Amino acid sequence: MNKILINTGSRKKYRAVLVVMLCINILAAILYYIWYIDRKIPDSIMLVENREEKLEFNVPLEGEIDGAVDAISIKNSDSKQNYTTHFNLNKTVTMKAANTGSYKASLKLFGLFHYKNIQIDVIREQKVMPSGRAVGLYINSDGIMVLGTSEIVGKDGRGYEPAANILKAGDYIYRINDKAVDDIDSVIEALQENETGKVTVYLKRNGNNLKVKIDPVLAADGEYKIGVWLREDTEGIGTITYITEDNKYAALGHGITDIDTGLLINIKNGGVYPAKVNQVIRGQAGTPGEIIGSVKLGKTFCLGTINNNTNYGISGEIFDNNYGYESDKAIPAAMKQEVSKGKAIVRCQLGTDIQDYEVEIEKININSEENKGMVIKVTDKRLLDKAGGIVQGMSGSPIMQNNKIIGAVTHVFVNDSTRGYGIFIEDMLSE
Repeated sequence: MNKILINTGSRKKYRAVLVVMLCINILAAILYYIWYIDRKIPDSIMLVENREEKLEFNVPLEGEIDGAVDAISIKNSDSKQNYTTHFNLNKTVTMKAANTGSYKASLKLFGLFHYKNIQIDVIREQKVMPSGRAVGLYINSDGIMVLGTSEIVGKDGRGYEPAANILKAGDYIYRINDKAVDDIDSVIEALQENETGKVTVYLKRNGNNLKVKIDPVLAADGEYKIGVWLREDTEGIGTITYITEDNKYAALGHGITDIDTGLLINIKNGGVYPAKVNQVIRGQAGTPGEIIGSVKLGKTFCLGTINNNTNYGISGEIFDNNYGYESDKAIPAAMKQEVSKGKAIVRCQLGTDIQDYEVEIEKININSEENKGMVIKVTDKRLLDKAGGIVQGMSGSPIMQNNKIIGAVTHVFVNDSTRGYGIFIEDMLSE
C-alpha cells in the first residue's frame, strides 16, 4: 500500500497566511468605513435661529448636545423621545434652535464608543442679494512678488545668478536698504543708487519678515541687477457672488493666485471696476473657455474696494449705488445641510444682461475643506449653446436652490466644461 505524506507545516503556514489576509481585509474595511463617516460628518454644524432644519447623514452615530435642552429642540422620525438632546444620525434628524450660541455635541459610534465631538453654532438668519454681475478686478500686492530667479550676463560677459538660493518664488520685497519699494521701477532705482557692494533686501516669506544680503551685478546694459523676476499687480474679470445689507460683497469663490507660481497673492489694496463682456469663448474638452471683456480702470470708475483675498474668494465694499444692495432682491443664505442633490439655478453675466440658468447638483461633500463642496452640471441649453457650460470668468456666479443662495461656482472640469465645482455660501460668509 502506498503512503501519502502530508506536510502539516505547509498547511499551517497556508492557514496563517489566510488568517492574516482576512485580518488585513477586515482592517481595511473598517478604515474605509471610518473614512466614509469622516467625509459625511463635519467638525461643526451651523443652524439658523428659529429655522427648522433636517440633517440626513445616514451613519451609525448617536449623539447628545450638552446644555441645550431649552435652546435646541431635536427629534428623530423613529424616536419615541421627541424634543430631547439625544439624536440618532442613522435616521433623519430635525433640529430647531431657539437661541443663538455655541454648543458641543458628543457622538458615539453605534451608540457605544466615543467617536468625536462636533460644534453646533446657532446664528441669526442672514439675507444677501445674489449678484452674478461681471466686474473688473485690479489688485496691488503687499510688496513686489518674486516669481523666480534667473541668470544675468555681466559687463564682463560672464553669467551670474546673484539671487539664486537667496530669494524664492512667493517672497514679497518691500524695502531695499533704507528705501521702501512699491513697484518694479522703485526696485530698479534702489539698485542703481546702491551701485557696488551688497544690498539689504527686506521681504516677507510665509508671513514672516526676513532680510537678506545680495551682491548686485553690473549687467551688460550698464544697469545693476540681482537676477530676479518680479510682479507688482494683477488684473482680470470675475463675478460678484453676493452683496450684504451694509454693501459688503464677496466674489470668485476662490482666491486670486499668481499665474506663474500658483501662490495666493498677498494684497495691499485693490479695486472693483465696471466690465463689459465682449465675447464668450466656448469651453471644450481639454481647453476651458473664458469670458473676454474690457474694464474701465481709473479712480473715477472705481466701484468699490478689495480688502481680502483668501482661499474662499475676495471681499470688500461696494460704494456705487448701481451695484449696491437691494432689499427686495435679497434671499436667505442656506447652511450646508440644506443643500440637496437636484435642480438649482446659476446666475451670471455672459453679455449685457444677467441671467439665470438651470444646473444639476450631482455630488455634495459637506465636509470639504476646500472650495469644492459641490459638483454641478450645466443642463440649460442656452448656457450650453453660448458657452459650452462653465467658463473662466464665471467663478463667483451665485448658485440658488429653493429660493435660497447655497453657494457659488468656483472651477470648471478641464475635460468636461459642462461640469464644475461650487463652494458653499456658508464658507464664504464665515470668512
